[in-house]
Amino acid sequence: MTLPDSPTPAVAHVATETIHLLLVEDEPTDAAFTRAMLEQVHDAVVTTHWAKTASEGIEELESGRYDVALVDYMLGADNGLDLIRLARQRELDTPLILLTGKGSREVDLEAQQAGAADYLVKGQIDPAGLERSLRYTLERQRSLEALRESEARFRGLFDHLPMGLFRCTADGGFLDANPALVQLLGNPDAILLQERFAASFYVHPSDVERFRAALDGDGVVRGFESWLERDDGFHVPVRTTARAYNDESGRVSYVEGAVESVPGTVDPERLRIGASRFRATLERLPVAIAVLDSEGHVLDAAPALSRVARRRAADLVTSPLDSFLLLDQPGRFEAALDTLRSGAVASLRLEGKLTGPKRAPLPCTVTLAPVLDDESELTEVVALFTPPGP
Repeated sequence: MTLPDSPTPAVAHVATETIHLLLVEDEPTDAAFTRAMLEQVHDAVVTTHWAKTASEGIEELESGRYDVALVDYMLGADNGLDLIRLARQRELDTPLILLTGKGSREVDLEAQQAGAADYLVKGQIDPAGLERSLRYTLERQRSLEALRESEARFRGLFDHLPMGLFRCTADGGFLDANPALVQLLGNPDAILLQERFAASFYVHPSDVERFRAALDGDGVVRGFESWLERDDGFHVPVRTTARAYNDESGRVSYVEGAVESVPGTVDPERLRIGASRFRATLERLPVAIAVLDSEGHVLDAAPALSRVARRRAADLVTSPLDSFLLLDQPGRFEAALDTLRSGAVASLRLEGKLTGPKRAPLPCTVTLAPVLDDESELTEVVALFTPPGP
């Protein structure tokens, strides 16, 4: 006995849709009986393909051309539940309805756990019940697909908007952050950001309390201005808008919001402190440091470097580093600058010798650290010279 693949028009009705159905059944008689009931589906054309084994059923499901499948519980030596589990493991989206010769609560639970959309008991199925199961399953599938499409569109906006977006727990632990926020905060990636709390980025602790008070009062914060400290130590002015979402008990479940930088804002006190700190490090500490431009010319040199190099600081300024540092390989310094520009490393160590008039070359280790702007472009290089001890 064979069951040819053929469309079965709804009886005495004008079909409004086509349902592509896969029937996985090893018994020809049962397959014919199910097909006869499918002929009575209203308002649709049901095209049925009969797969006689579990392996043939999986192969057909992988084609992706079916709207729904009816899978028998017993498939010879195979089990319909195992077929459903395998289909879900392979992330096949076709909804699967289990057909079983004997209904029980255990089979119902097994079917749900395996990922079946529904289950029907042979001998208890009538055409109306089969059609109802098909309609319910297809409608739920359409709803799930619409939800996935909506989530995909939201995720696309979330990931590509040039504004920092976040979702946090009630106590400020990061649940999600888009790439724009990760970049704004100077974090390597969103996963590492989840190890931090939002409050830890505020420069001024009082801002944390002000933000929480505003959120607790109205559940919404609009245009909250503050300063955040990036992972590289730089402070950035930002404006935050956020909303708290409550659970059924009225407690805050999570907080969503947006963070945008405030361009053109300068913190004079921060600049003053930063400049004083840099000048103290450069001039007063016994550390041989030079600041280079992106091409490797000296912009500033510490007195300690001038003493080690036996050159006046004024003579070092504007000089290329490799004019007084002899490296072991030609072109080594240019290659090091290219590596720093790429952003691939946080620092580089070079071995060389400091040269000068009327002196023997002095072995020296130079550590180069890049200084990057907000666009991650190399602007300056800090060079630390470590000569051998006396």
